[in-house]
Amino acid sequence: MQDAFFKLDPRDGFVVTDANYLSDFDRQVLTYLYQPLMGTGAYSLYLLLWTQQSVAQKAQPHSTLLALLNVDLPTLYESRIRLEALGLIKTYQQVNAAGRTFTYELYAPQAPNAFFNDDLLSLLLYDAVGEDRFTQLKTQFRLHPVHPSADLEEVSLNFLDVFHVNSQLLNHLPATIAEAKSEFKTQPQTTQPQLDQRATADFDWPFFKQQLHASFVSERELDQYHDQLLTLHALYGLNELELAQYVNESINITTNKLDFPALKRLVARQPAKVAPTTASTAVPTPAPPTATKDAALSKNDQQLIAVSKQLAPVTFLTQLKQQQGGYVTDSEQRVLERLMSRHVFADASIINILSHYVISVRKMPTLTQAYVDGVANGWLQHNVTTPEAAMQEVKSFYRQKQTPKRNTRSKQPIRKETLPDWAKDGYKAPKQQVTAEQRAAVQKRLAALQDNKDGE
Repeated sequence: MQDAFFKLDPRDGFVVTDANYLSDFDRQVLTYLYQPLMGTGAYSLYLLLWTQQSVAQKAQPHSTLLALLNVDLPTLYESRIRLEALGLIKTYQQVNAAGRTFTYELYAPQAPNAFFNDDLLSLLLYDAVGEDRFTQLKTQFRLHPVHPSADLEEVSLNFLDVFHVNSQLLNHLPATIAEAKSEFKTQPQTTQPQLDQRATADFDWPFFKQQLHASFVSERELDQYHDQLLTLHALYGLNELELAQYVNESINITTNKLDFPALKRLVARQPAKVAPTTASTAVPTPAPPTATKDAALSKNDQQLIAVSKQLAPVTFLTQLKQQQGGYVTDSEQRVLERLMSRHVFADASIINILSHYVISVRKMPTLTQAYVDGVANGWLQHNVTTPEAAMQEVKSFYRQKQTPKRNTRSKQPIRKETLPDWAKDGYKAPKQQVTAEQRAAVQKRLAALQDNKDGE
């Protein structure tokens, strides 16, 4: 996740504040229900931020977190965005002359009853721990309220039976109490992921139930699985007839109940049946975008956008991998499911452009959670809200790749070597006039050398 180094710096400051009261029971929920979804890194980061609330007024550098967690910067950044996606923290940024400071606002995990009623969280937990462990966790956190019966009578006293309050004070509360009520007014929390209605607007629910009138599953049971079934529709692109067929094949004949885990496995095992390839919906072969800054999209880009709008994310990825001789892995399906569950992109076609970018442009063999999260965060910070804007982000990658790097080395002065005359082509030694005195001196030296030679 190279993008992490642009989004976060060890010198950036951070402070921690809390939006909810956190209790020991919240720690249990976090450990057993959330930790399988977020991983040990994000789990450790949340617990560490929990302990930092006492020093929330003074900013600390992120190098403190890196040292305490003994992790690198990309791991810390990935852990943070996982907590954001699960609604456990909100991140705020402030930039001034002193530098950049992040404020991490902690939220309590959802109560178990809300967690198990949230279809997206339940699906992620089921995928992470399996059916047996999921059943154990469901039993562990199930409440056991008393159900009054003919031989069981409640004899509890109410508040006013025990405590006596001045009625005049109730009619005219002191100003301090009114001020406290205003300060502690509960605000609705909307940070948890919810099923995006825009992704399921094209699904006719009454028509879907009509196709199952002759089956053993009841309408009431279908309504109980409403969000889970619509999630399968949005993720795999199933229409009403196809989904009804898979539901029929997933009914437990012993109990006449819908076996939803079996339905998920059935849909995931049949990508060829779910994702038929036609000429009009074939993913076009990627062509390198031009390196210009022109906002106009090429014909190939427009064709890719058109196909991405027609196919569901798993369908699109299946065809893309098939064209390259590969197949969609189980982990890739979970990557797409988690990305959709966060609802970071209103249009599912943007997810298809992202898959095309990772597989066809960056030439990566598979979608990985860390890399997809990094790309998605980068696009969000560049306000990518349409597939056209996503294509512009892909084109910008090509521009950066094709821009020649500037040579930062300073130019050294060129030193010209001057050749001596004797080394030049066509050199002729100049003739010199020898005087009689010079000739006599040479003859004398030659005679001396001859005498030395004779004496040896």
